[in-house]
Amino acid sequence: MIKKLADDELQPRLEQLQSLYRLCHQLTNVMFQPIHIVRLDERSLNIFILAGQDEGIELEIKPDGSIEP
Repeated sequence: MIKKLADDELQPRLEQLQSLYRLCHQLTNVMFQPIHIVRLDERSLNIFILAGQDEGIELEIKPDGSIEP
């Protein structure tokens, strides 16, 4: 059985937001790559990022703030 999450449970955690800020800065200001999509995955609660000139950069930020390619 799949548990339906309430809207307040679909908020990113502070650790995720800090990692998201650093990662967005790195992608845009250091690597000069566009960011196409930033989305909170309702199933895993990871933040998904699609970036890059050819959309070839896919990253996920876990609730603890760690980043996975």
